[in-house]
Amino acid sequence: MQNPFERYDLDPREGVQAITERLRELAEETSDPAEREALRAAWEELTMHPQRRLRAALFAHPDTRAPLGAPPSTPRVRGEERAPPTLFELAARPSVRAALGGEATPPLRDPLDDL
Repeated sequence: MQNPFERYDLDPREGVQAITERLRELAEETSDPAEREALRAAWEELTMHPQRRLRAALFAHPDTRAPLGAPPSTPRVRGEERAPPTLFELAARPSVRAALGGEATPPLRDPLDDL
């Protein structure tokens, strides 16, 4: 059986009153007697049995992420329109390890020395 919170788009954090209102709206919109009976069974399951409601709420998977939408547009820059790189961008920067007194690069070891 599908989780009633997911099936009827209910928020598991809301209480009995919100569940009742949403299921009542759905029952008024439908004309199928079988669907009304399913709504009633879901209402009884979620409002009259707190332990079952908690279990269903814990197993519901609400969408917690914000909608992504369209990515922002980035202006396209042609190669001839770009500014030439600055000296700061081209210069090699010193190593933090070398500045702290350690070696700039670890010494190379022969892997056969361990044998």
